[in-house]
Order: sequence, then structure tokens, then C-alpha cells
Amino acid sequence: MNSIQHTYYFWKIVHHYVRHQKFRVLAIHPTQVWLEDDTAKPRRVIRLVQSEVDWANRLKRDIGHARQQFEKMYKQLGVWQLRGENIYIMSYPPVDEWESALVPFQIGNKKNAVQNIALHSNASTYKELADQHLTADELPDLRSSLSEEEMEQEVHRLRQEVRSAGKGRENTDKKTLFFGKPRALFVILLAMVAMFVVLEQNGGSQNMLTLIEYGAKYNPLMIEGEWWRIVSSMFLHIGFFHLFMNGLALYFLGSAVEQIYGSRRFVVIYFLAGIFGSIVSFAFNDNLSAGASGAIFGCFGALLYFGLKHRSLFFRTLGRNVIVLLVINLAFGFMVPMIDNGAHVGGLIGGFLASCMTRLPSEKKQPGRLWSLLATLGYIIASAGLIFWGQTSSSSSAQMQAFEAQRLFEAGQFEEARPIVSEALEQEGEMPELLFMQAYIDAELDQDFASAREHLESATEVRPDFHEGWYNLSLVYGELDEWELAHEAVTNALEQEPDQEDYQTVQQEIEQQLEQ
Repeated sequence: MNSIQHTYYFWKIVHHYVRHQKFRVLAIHPTQVWLEDDTAKPRRVIRLVQSEVDWANRLKRDIGHARQQFEKMYKQLGVWQLRGENIYIMSYPPVDEWESALVPFQIGNKKNAVQNIALHSNASTYKELADQHLTADELPDLRSSLSEEEMEQEVHRLRQEVRSAGKGRENTDKKTLFFGKPRALFVILLAMVAMFVVLEQNGGSQNMLTLIEYGAKYNPLMIEGEWWRIVSSMFLHIGFFHLFMNGLALYFLGSAVEQIYGSRRFVVIYFLAGIFGSIVSFAFNDNLSAGASGAIFGCFGALLYFGLKHRSLFFRTLGRNVIVLLVINLAFGFMVPMIDNGAHVGGLIGGFLASCMTRLPSEKKQPGRLWSLLATLGYIIASAGLIFWGQTSSSSSAQMQAFEAQRLFEAGQFEEARPIVSEALEQEGEMPELLFMQAYIDAELDQDFASAREHLESATEVRPDFHEGWYNLSLVYGELDEWELAHEAVTNALEQEPDQEDYQTVQQEIEQQLEQ
């Protein structure tokens, strides 16, 4: 067999796999082509080599090199199982004993085998060996009556069609990955920054009362009907570091999602994921919370849905990084108590369901609409169930009640705070903040200074460095004409906060009373 026939047979076989068997072109070199069947289970990869080896040792060395390449390909594709064929297209076999070199080798988890196959000698032998080792591939009869010149022209045509098919699949992948441009993402980031500035100018982004005022997720007020907090909390962040980390994560994940899904679908996914994350947080976490983390985890969910629909493309591009980041963030959320992992998990699920609802731009098949409908129903039913659960099982812990009472105190709603403080004291009778607020209600609303004295003495006994308690206790002692005790109490307050002018003024007034 001359070199022109050899080349013709090689490209005829490559062309058969690409055009008729619909294999994806992974790489094309002058005498070597890598192909993938991403529809096969397990995934199948073929290395076709136009080979001229005289001796078995050269063949063994190339097989060793092929093994390393298959290992890299296995890691790159990110699959659990892979079946491969390392196929040599030879014009003639090596002169010494060489068939023992064609021993299959294993890669990855050692369950993945790669067969070494040699097609050699002439068209008839090629067909015979192909039917023996590659039965299902139905390689064509390579015998041809073409002249050498016609074969050269045919090689050129075959090579161009293979390259064109490879470019076509590559362009299709690019259209799938870059359907849209990240525009809505920057509007959302700008809104987050704007709200952070507003918080900082109106009490501080780490001030809990400011966060509540501007829309943080706060269960007591949501139960009273302020459900808009489910959305508004997505744009608030507690401190600059929180804003920076969420903004950075959203920039990278959101860019990928908006490019894949387009701006309209991205906005729908982002908000539905964020809302579902807030609802899960409401149902299982009584603490005040804010941030876009639920919506950000929704981007993870959207990318996982993309991976489900385009597994091969997903793992060849961003799949491994997405999965590693997701696992790290979820694990970190479970290990750190202050992180609202309910919002994270809820956002992840919400983002996946929202992606099922909107579907990918390339999804036009009718059956997908049924899954979209089921995802919509699942989202609505789950949201309603979680809201109901959150309303019926909302915690009435003393800490939460103390915080709510403090909020009402700040707003001057003392009568509204009264029953909350009383109920919380029944659960936690030694919490200094609750005792302090009860003393204030006793003194200011009921003029019951004896009861106020009792509560403040208990508060300062539990927390000796409670300077506000000592200061108010000095005022109560004054109302009861117990000036020596009042002087002792205000002195204790000044020991904790020596620069407080109010404390100094009251101390002077008490000393004047003692001198009279």
C-alpha cells in the first residue's frame, strides 16, 4: 500500500465516524484525530492514528504515550466511566512480533478500559479487522477504483468535511455557552451597592434596626404581613465584606448564567431563586438575615441544570469548578453557625426549579414543557408549604423577643413592647436586657419604682458591667430617696463608662442631695 492509499483510508475512516456516526471532533492533527461520542454510555473516546511503525518497541512507546493522553482526556471530560479505542491505521504491520503490544490498558478509576486496535495491510484486511473489533461502528468498505490523483482530491475533500463538522459543533457549543450578554447582572450589582450606601448613611449596614427598617428578612414583621421583605432582603448586605464577597460571587456566576440563558431568563431565575431562598430561611431560621446569597446559589442551580442538559459541554468547560465551589460553599455554610445555610440550600433548589421553568434557549422540544409545568407547580406548592410552616412554627425564643422588644423601644412603642417583655421574662428571667426593659416599663409607664428597683438590681447582679443598668438604677434609687445607694450605683456606672456626661451630671446632683 502506498502513502496516498494509506492517507485516503485514514481520512475515510475518520470521515465515517464524524459524518455518519456523529462523533464530536476533540482534536485534529496531521496524522492523529481524537473523537468523542458524548451520547454513548459510558462515554466513548477514539484516538485514530495514521501510523508507520517498523518495530514493536516503537508501537509500545506510542501506546504508553496514548495512555497518558487518555488519562488527561478522562480528567478533562469529567465523567465517571469512559470507554476508549486507540486505533492505528497502518499500511503494513511491524516486522517483528508486535501483537502482544496491543494489550488493553486501564485509566482513571481502573474500571475504564482502552482497547488497542491495529488495522493494517490492505482494504480487505482493514474491513475484516474492523468487523472483528469494531462491529457496531459499521466501517465502510474501503476498496476503491480511484486513481492516485483522485484519491488526493478525495483526501482533501474528506479532511475539509471533517474540519467543517468539527467547526460546526464548536460553533454550536459557543452559541450554547454565549447566547446572551451580561447586562441585567450589572443593574443588580449597582442596586446592591446603592442600597449599601443608603444603609451606611442611615445608621450603618451592621445596625440591626437600620437593616429591619430598610427591608431585611425579619420573621416577626413578615408574619404581621410584610412579605415584601422576601425580595427587599436580597439587596441588603451586612457590612462591606459581605457585600464584596457576594458581589464577587455574583459577578462570576451571574455572568455565566446570563450568557447561557440570556438576560430575561437570568432575571427570572435570579429573583425566583432569591425568593425561594428567603422563604426557606423564613421557615427554618428565625434570625435576622439579609444578602443575595440565596440568589447566588440559584445561579449554581441554573448551571447544574445546564450540566444536566449538556453534560459533555458542561464538564469540558466549567463543570468541575462549579461543583467544587458549590461543595465548598455548602460545607462552609454547615460548619459556620452564623451563615444562613437555609437560604443557600433554598436558593440552590429554587434556581434549579426556575431553570426548569424557563428552560434553556436551545430547548425547543415539546416534552420539556411538561417538566416546566411540573417545576412551576412544585415551586408554588413548596413555597406555600414553607410559608405555612414558618408561620406556625416560628420560634418565640427569649433572644428573638428581646430583640423585637428593643426594636419597639427604639420606635417609642412601649405599650406594644410590654407583653413581649413579660412573655420573654417567663422563659428567660435572668436576661439583663429584658430585666432592663421591664424596669423601664415599671418606672416610666406604671410609676412602680419598687418593681423597677428589683428588676434593675437583678440585671446588674447578673451582669456587673451593665453600665446602663447601674445608671438607671441610680435614677430609681433617687426616686425612692435612697441617695447613698444612688451614689454607689452611679459610681459603678462611671467606672464602666467614665466619659459619659449624663452619668457625671447625675453623680453631681446626687452628691448635692447627700450634702443637704
